[in-house]
Amino acid sequence: MSATPLRLPLQTLRRAVDPYTQAPLQLAGWSLGGCLLLQLLAWLPLPVLLQSALMLLLIGVVFSGLLAVMHQRLDATKLRWRQFLQPLRRAPVPLLLLPLLVGSLSALASLALLLPGMALLLLWSLSMPVLLDQGGEAWDAMGASADLVRHQWRQLLPGLLLLWLITLISAALGWWLLGLWLPLAAFLLQDFYCSAKG
Repeated sequence: MSATPLRLPLQTLRRAVDPYTQAPLQLAGWSLGGCLLLQLLAWLPLPVLLQSALMLLLIGVVFSGLLAVMHQRLDATKLRWRQFLQPLRRAPVPLLLLPLLVGSLSALASLALLLPGMALLLLWSLSMPVLLDQGGEAWDAMGASADLVRHQWRQLLPGLLLLWLITLISAALGWWLLGLWLPLAAFLLQDFYCSAKG
């Protein structure tokens, strides 16, 4: 039986921390810059739906850049800023559509009851790593993510729940803390995806 994130949590965390410690300024700088832009967007006098859509798009761009670093096993010490935008250049439409679909559909499901929204968010947690790995359309990535999480829920669910809980706490405590956490969250998510796929 292969090692899972649950069986070896320290090893999983170590694999996620390693690229972060190699280039903390580049990774945290990219993430903190994105979170600062999110904060600035929140202050703009825009309609709520437009503001939410722009925030989801920005989160998608920032997070996909971080995932691309881990997915492509780039040398973190030689990172350049344009490498963070590489996924956006390769597949702009699915990459921009994915956070809008996941965010809006999860939010709509949460309006009915909180539990369906959380369930959808957990099922679609791996959709960004799937999209970067397999390409295709946003719907395909969401479906593949749901299949992976459903088939390996015992291995993935505790790690994903903890990941989302820490992300929510970080966001509640401040944009700067969320910016510092996001690279680690992206690397953990990529590791969860690799273990589920392998």
